Order: sequence, then C-alpha cells, then structure tokens
Amino acid sequence: MLDQRKSEILNAVVYRFIINGAPVGSRALYQKLNLGISPATIRNELSELEEMGYIYQPHTSAGRVPTDRGYRFYVDALAGMASLGEEEQKAIMELFSVKTRELENLLQETTLVLSRLTKSAAVVIAPQLRRSTIKHIDLLELNSGVYLLVIITDTGRVEKRVFEGEGNLRGNQAGEAQDYLNRLLCGKGLKELEQLGEKTVSGFGDGGLEGIIELVRNILSEEGNERIYWGGTASLVKYLDAETTGRIEELMEALEKQYMILAMLNEVLVSQGVTVKIGFENPAAEMRDLSFVASSYAMGRENVGTVGVLGPTRMNYAQVIPIVELTACLLSRTLEILRG
Repeated sequence: MLDQRKSEILNAVVYRFIINGAPVGSRALYQKLNLGISPATIRNELSELEEMGYIYQPHTSAGRVPTDRGYRFYVDALAGMASLGEEEQKAIMELFSVKTRELENLLQETTLVLSRLTKSAAVVIAPQLRRSTIKHIDLLELNSGVYLLVIITDTGRVEKRVFEGEGNLRGNQAGEAQDYLNRLLCGKGLKELEQLGEKTVSGFGDGGLEGIIELVRNILSEEGNERIYWGGTASLVKYLDAETTGRIEELMEALEKQYMILAMLNEVLVSQGVTVKIGFENPAAEMRDLSFVASSYAMGRENVGTVGVLGPTRMNYAQVIPIVELTACLLSRTLEILRG
C-alpha cells in the first residue's frame, strides 16, 4: 500500500506520461502538484517508487516512466471515478440511435467508432449461436432441388446455408416446409433441438425434413463459428513506440489467426464489468506491450458477446474504460430490442 503522497505523485506521473508521452521529471511535478514539499522531497519519493517497481528511469538524466505495475495502480484508482466526455458520449449514442440497422452492420460500425474515439484497435465478438434461440427460418428454392436455408436468431445473427432437398422438398412445398419449420423450431435453442425426436419431425407429410433439422442443429453447434469484427488495427502501428513497432508483424500475424484474441474475449464473456489487462498481465507474449480493455454485453441475464479495445499501455484509461462500458451497455439494450 502507498501512502497518500506517494499515491498522488504516482498517479500524476502516469497521467502526465499518458498525455505527453515523455518521461516525467520532479520539476514538472513540483510545478503541477500542490503538495507543500520541495523538489528534492519529490525526487526522494520518485526514487522510492522506482525501488518499489511502479516507475523506472529510461535514462540517467531523464524523468520517470510508469511500469505495468504503475499503470495497474493508476487504473485501480480510477475505479468508479472515470467519466465519459460529452463528445464521446454523443458519438456512441448516435451510433445506437438507428433502429433499422442489422446487427452485423452495427457491430462492424461499433468497432470503427470505438477505434476513432480511443485511437486504438477495437474488436467485438458477435453473440454466439449456441447461446441463441431461433427467431425465424426462411426456406427458398434456388434451382430445381437446391435450396437456401436462412436462420435468424433472437440475438440478430443471420446464418445461411445452401443444400440439396430431399423427400417432399423435391416438389414445390418449400413454403409449406418453411411454415412447418417455424412452428416447430421458433423459440428453441440448441438444447431443445437436440431433444427433438423423429416423431416430432414426421408430422410434415411423409417426412423429408430430418435432414434440415440436422442441418440447423449443426449450424448452431459448430465449433469456431464465433464472428469477430475488427476496426482500426492500423492505429496500433501509429501509437506504439519504436521498439514495439519492430515486433508489429508478429503481433498482426497472431491477431489474424484470431485464436489469441478469441481466448481473451471468451474470458471476458464469463466476467462482470470492465476487464483491464495491462502489459505482462496478458497471457500471450505478443500482447506484453499492449493493454486490453473489454466488457461483456448481455441479453437478459446471460452474457452473449464481448466488446473491447486493444492499444498501447500508454492508452488513456480514464477515457477508454467508460467508452467501453457505455458501448457494452447499449449493445445489451439493442439485443433486448431485437429480441422483441
């Protein structure tokens, strides 16, 4: 635990470094802080904070720079105190004011707005299919014996598959089959679909829908069907320091494979509130120079997706945290509207 004076000095160092990007010296702190102590006393406090691992001095004659531990202290001190600026709040509210936008377009636009506001990369994982229920099914004949199956879920996900028809679908009964499927499957999720027996499906004429039911089950249960939306990855290159930029190719390669970020997003999915991972708190080596701020969003009482921002450890946490928090809240509200 730090005493009040050390806490104020440390928070001032972190804040000034975030804003200016330059090492912070004792003279600058003396001029800005009204602590009633001399520059020499401030230097002693800085030396002690350095010994404790909160800051470091990149060069002998330079000021101090926060370590990951220093950033963590600063972020923890922000808990419940960070507030959203009027401009940022207006931009996010306008994003969610359009009610007719499809969910996929909204999620992609969300990443672009978040990236612009935070000057970092933004990522959103769409609601998982296995956590959704079926809202509507469309069945369209494309060619003789070839059909398009469209599944719309209560979370706004739209999945499409082309398949060859069987049984009654060889005729012109796609419309009747569609109506039957909607009566049978709407409101059901993966668990309910797995419990459907052949007797339930056989209610449609002489059969022929078993294959479609199985296709619907497979779509909802597919591994790796998570849909991830990115925005502003180029911002990472612009705001990272020279040393980190030298490893940017390795980072981008890892992000393209998605396994690393997907694991982090899924970890946030089971947590409450905003999660902040700073530098070495991130499990992947490629992420050790970055910070990740994310929050789950929900439908009802169940978390169904994650929204996050990925940027340098010198990101403006006081701005980014409430931005992510409000975005997650409005995404939750949008899903409730889509659910009807």
